[in-house]
Amino acid sequence: MRYMTMQWTSRLAALGLVCGLTAGLAAAGAAQSVSGQAYGAYVNTALASQPQSVVAVLPAIAATDGDMAAADADALNVPNALSSDFLNSFTSGAIGTAGASAQSIASAADINILSGLITAKQLIAAATSSRSATGAASNANGSTFEDLVVAGAPVTVGDGAVAPNTQFALPGVGYVVLNEQTVSGDGVTTTGITVNMIHVVLQDALTGAKTGEIVVGSATSSVGS
Repeated sequence: MRYMTMQWTSRLAALGLVCGLTAGLAAAGAAQSVSGQAYGAYVNTALASQPQSVVAVLPAIAATDGDMAAADADALNVPNALSSDFLNSFTSGAIGTAGASAQSIASAADINILSGLITAKQLIAAATSSRSATGAASNANGSTFEDLVVAGAPVTVGDGAVAPNTQFALPGVGYVVLNEQTVSGDGVTTTGITVNMIHVVLQDALTGAKTGEIVVGSATSSVGS
């Protein structure tokens, strides 16, 4: 029930964002474009492969309009790599004549990566981008973990944020980046952000060459002129 409440709270909040922007941006201004995507997990290893799954992609939006997309799954199991429950992805966006905004959210529960090397009770990835007459900006506010454990060491106890782009070595495996954030745009007319809550990079133990990757909880949003 807790997970269902969180999922619908996130969706209703995004719906309010769409309706509010569509109704409220009425002054004359430059044309806008928005995009958004969220997905639950992606796996590409020597032993297992899973394309981006539980994917929500924001449809194309005309001027002074809004839209949204959602996807969910009760569980995802990729042998030798990942298991997770209650995966949800949601993205919404709106364009008005004076500004635009997009928001994407991905959530997952009961996450187990590489046979317990990384576990979490829950995670939420959030990406928000907006543009107005005063400029453009993106953030990852609302991105959080619950009871995250990496290589046997607790990283969060209960709900907690992790600093952007926090990296831990995984000896003999590679490394993991938590709350990985990649930003784009000029901050004036364009802005964007991608948030990957767990990004495991697998490496060859001898050469260090990348041999695969696992991503859980990814959200992307962007706004442009």
